[in-house]
Amino acid sequence: MDSVEVVVSENEEITQSSVQSCKMTVPPLGTVVGTFSGITLVTVASGKDLRQRLAGPLPASDPEVLDILRTDFLDPPSNLPYNFTSNFLVEGQHSFTWPWIFNHLKEIFSEQRDGFFVEAGALDGVYLSNTLWLEMSLGWRGLLIEPDKDSYKALRSKHRKSWTSNTCLSSEPFPKKIIMVSHSADRQLIQKSYWWVYRGHSHELRKDHVVILDNDSPVDKTYSQVQCFPLLSYLLALNVSTVDLLSLDVQGTEVLILDSLLKSNSISVRVIVAEDEIGTFDHTHMERMGYTLVATGLDHIYVKKGDEILARNNIKERIAKLKVDQKRPER
Repeated sequence: MDSVEVVVSENEEITQSSVQSCKMTVPPLGTVVGTFSGITLVTVASGKDLRQRLAGPLPASDPEVLDILRTDFLDPPSNLPYNFTSNFLVEGQHSFTWPWIFNHLKEIFSEQRDGFFVEAGALDGVYLSNTLWLEMSLGWRGLLIEPDKDSYKALRSKHRKSWTSNTCLSSEPFPKKIIMVSHSADRQLIQKSYWWVYRGHSHELRKDHVVILDNDSPVDKTYSQVQCFPLLSYLLALNVSTVDLLSLDVQGTEVLILDSLLKSNSISVRVIVAEDEIGTFDHTHMERMGYTLVATGLDHIYVKKGDEILARNNIKERIAKLKVDQKRPER
């Protein structure tokens, strides 16, 4: 229960009955002032209360939310040498859709140094990472978000040069807690290069979640409660106003996360890469939200309207070809 601070005006007498008769409504912010007969009652959220309220809803920009995010949920970049196994690049790192994404992003960002990225669904920070090459080759820094505790432990061990967080992106415009379904598999039953594939299908427990893995897959599931924050909260906490690349691979909540983020005018996201395994993206809606589709497959790549990237001839040609292909009837 919130503590109540009673401030009494000079020469005003306060009684227990008068306090009980005062009607107050406690808003999400946790601080409210009510007055009667010259008496001011202020509800103040304690640290414990605030942690409970992180289950939602609290505004993404609430100063107390940002403070607790900085203090308890963000780990700073490592100043230690990278810690990769000698053959880390040949054990599935460049499989599946990674080459397709890499080629497009290289075309867009190969000349840009010192950018800022956010990668949600970062796994161990190496396997199928869309941002590692930007960090290592072009000096970018950013934020890596991974909700699964075991995957996050592996991520921290790699000594990435970016901020990291063992949380999840909220699919709502406020912090909340979710039940995380973590996938794992017996390393002896599957190839090592595919082990992280199973871990990568960990997801928020939702009624509308679509099962991607086969029921016969050798998968073990564990359940845990995880704190989530809106992407806006992370960026405000880090004092970041421009994200050059946002990479989303969060198993089904990509659209909800983007809808929440892109309604904010305080953050600019230049390029978005989002997985769409179950076909929930509406390119027309993204167009209305201010983003142009430049490549599409199992993942989609969007660029913010007005960005200089869209003025490049190779990107113009790619967009024109994409529009022609989309008009062709399916066979």
